[in-house]
Amino acid sequence: MLLSFYKITRILPCLADPEKIRVIAEVSGEIHEAFPYLNATMKECIYNHPAFTLTFKEGEKMITLHAHHITLAKIDDEKEAEQILNRLQNLINETYENHEKIEPDYSMKQELKPTDIIKLLPGTDCRRCGYLSCLAFAFKLIRKQTEITKCTPLFLEEYEEKRKILFELLQNAGFDISLKEDRQNG
Repeated sequence: MLLSFYKITRILPCLADPEKIRVIAEVSGEIHEAFPYLNATMKECIYNHPAFTLTFKEGEKMITLHAHHITLAKIDDEKEAEQILNRLQNLINETYENHEKIEPDYSMKQELKPTDIIKLLPGTDCRRCGYLSCLAFAFKLIRKQTEITKCTPLFLEEYEEKRKILFELLQNAGFDISLKEDRQNG
């Protein structure tokens, strides 16, 4: 068992949402050995191997695993923090117990920013996606509040190269784009 126990050591106001809390929990031993295997099995996480951190979201909750502690942000209360920490303890231990069956992934997936997306969109601000601008669409896309298929001009032949690069960027960031690729062929 890699993570035998944790202990909440600090409860602070959340910086991102003043109505929520931020929780820091110290963990037994070093848990970073599980990170490359978690990185391989979880979508949408940001792994920083040199820093021994793995960051991901559960809904609006932000979770960062460190070698010796876990940080939770946008948490409602201590009871919710305990529930999340229990799930994390199980996830870390189960993943590490099965690590011989998992190909570790040491790559650092980056969190996408709207500026990463906007340069690969057609830039027409045509509003066919339902948003006032390509920038507004990019914001909604990275927050998963819309689908790439809503940008119909992107699927025109003249944007094929941009589309391929954008799909690769989205895929590397952990977005599932398999259904979106079917659209370009149909």
